[in-house]
Amino acid sequence: MKIKRHHATDLRVSDVERENEVQRVQREIDSFLRAVNSYPDRFAREPYLSFQQHLSNIVTAEPPPGIDEDSRR
Repeated sequence: MKIKRHHATDLRVSDVERENEVQRVQREIDSFLRAVNSYPDRFAREPYLSFQQHLSNIVTAEPPPGIDEDSRR
Protein backbone atom coordinates (compact mmCIF):
# COMPACT_ATOMS: atom_id res chain seq x y z
CA MET A 1 0.00 0.00 0.00
CA LYS A 2 1.41 3.35 -1.03
CA ILE A 3 1.21 6.24 1.44
CA LYS A 4 0.36 9.62 -0.03
CA ARG A 5 2.68 12.35 1.17
CA HIS A 6 1.60 15.96 1.30
CA HIS A 7 3.91 18.74 0.36
CA ALA A 8 4.28 21.67 2.75
CA THR A 9 2.56 23.95 0.23
CA ASP A 10 -0.48 21.65 0.20
CA LEU A 11 -0.81 22.04 3.95
CA ARG A 12 -0.49 25.81 3.78
CA VAL A 13 -3.21 26.06 1.15
CA SER A 14 -5.53 23.89 3.18
CA ASP A 15 -4.75 25.98 6.28
CA VAL A 16 -5.65 29.15 4.38
CA GLU A 17 -8.85 27.57 3.08
CA ARG A 18 -9.72 26.39 6.57
CA GLU A 19 -9.11 29.87 8.01
CA ASN A 20 -11.30 31.41 5.28
CA GLU A 21 -14.07 28.96 6.12
CA VAL A 22 -13.76 29.72 9.84
CA GLN A 23 -14.04 33.46 9.10
CA ARG A 24 -17.08 32.91 6.86
CA VAL A 25 -18.83 30.86 9.53
CA GLN A 26 -17.96 33.46 12.19
CA ARG A 27 -19.53 36.19 10.02
CA GLU A 28 -22.69 34.08 9.69
CA ILE A 29 -22.85 33.56 13.45
CA ASP A 30 -22.28 37.27 14.11
CA SER A 31 -25.03 38.21 11.65
CA PHE A 32 -27.45 35.77 13.24
CA LEU A 33 -26.72 37.06 16.75
CA ARG A 34 -27.15 40.68 15.61
CA ALA A 35 -30.49 39.72 14.10
CA VAL A 36 -31.60 37.95 17.29
CA ASN A 37 -30.66 40.98 19.39
CA SER A 38 -32.25 43.59 17.13
CA TYR A 39 -35.38 41.73 16.01
CA PRO A 40 -37.62 42.60 19.01
CA ASP A 41 -37.24 46.36 18.42
CA ARG A 42 -37.71 45.97 14.69
CA PHE A 43 -40.73 43.71 15.19
CA ALA A 44 -42.30 46.33 17.49
CA ARG A 45 -42.10 48.82 14.60
CA GLU A 46 -42.95 46.32 11.82
CA PRO A 47 -45.02 43.44 13.26
CA TYR A 48 -45.43 41.73 9.87
CA LEU A 49 -41.68 41.44 9.31
CA SER A 50 -40.53 37.84 9.73
CA PHE A 51 -37.28 36.97 11.44
CA GLN A 52 -36.00 35.54 8.14
CA GLN A 53 -36.67 38.85 6.37
CA HIS A 54 -34.94 40.74 9.17
CA LEU A 55 -31.92 38.42 9.06
CA SER A 56 -31.75 38.74 5.28
CA ASN A 57 -31.76 42.54 5.57
CA ILE A 58 -28.86 42.40 8.02
CA VAL A 59 -26.82 40.01 5.89
CA THR A 60 -27.28 42.01 2.69
CA ALA A 61 -26.42 45.28 4.48
CA GLU A 62 -23.02 43.93 5.60
CA PRO A 63 -19.88 44.85 3.67
CA PRO A 64 -18.31 42.07 1.60
CA PRO A 65 -15.45 40.14 3.23
CA GLY A 66 -12.20 42.06 3.15
CA ILE A 67 -13.89 45.48 3.20
CA ASP A 68 -13.54 47.26 6.50
CA GLU A 69 -16.02 49.84 7.74
CA ASP A 70 -13.48 52.71 7.70
CA SER A 71 -12.74 52.33 3.99
CA ARG A 72 -16.46 52.62 3.14
CA ARG A 73 -16.80 56.12 4.61
